[in-house]
Amino acid sequence: MRRIAAVPLTVALATALAGALSGCSQIDALAPVGGDTLAEVRFAANDVLVASGVEVLTAPVCVASTTAITCEGATAEEAAILVKTTSADETSLEVTVGGTTLYSGSLQDVLDDAATAGTSPATSEPSP
Repeated sequence: MRRIAAVPLTVALATALAGALSGCSQIDALAPVGGDTLAEVRFAANDVLVASGVEVLTAPVCVASTTAITCEGATAEEAAILVKTTSADETSLEVTVGGTTLYSGSLQDVLDDAATAGTSPATSEPSP
């Protein structure tokens, strides 16, 4: 009678499980290609924060009301991150950190810049 080695089988199962789990986390981390205005505001807020070099402790969480979209988060130094749409049609965006305005302008300009990796409206410098 021939015995099957248990170690190679265990290693194979562990490798398969690790591959499956890492695939799930990679899928979960992907941003959707499109989305509603709430998602666009969240993406734009994150783009402005990254372009401005803000170290984020808590990423802004966005909530839509009947009149605006607002997002709140915190920096690594625990300064408040506030994001809000500033027009009735939710096409203008304002991002402030600790009371300092980092960006105030077109939501679409921020999204377009991030999509083309051009100059960030928040810093007027080339993106890394």
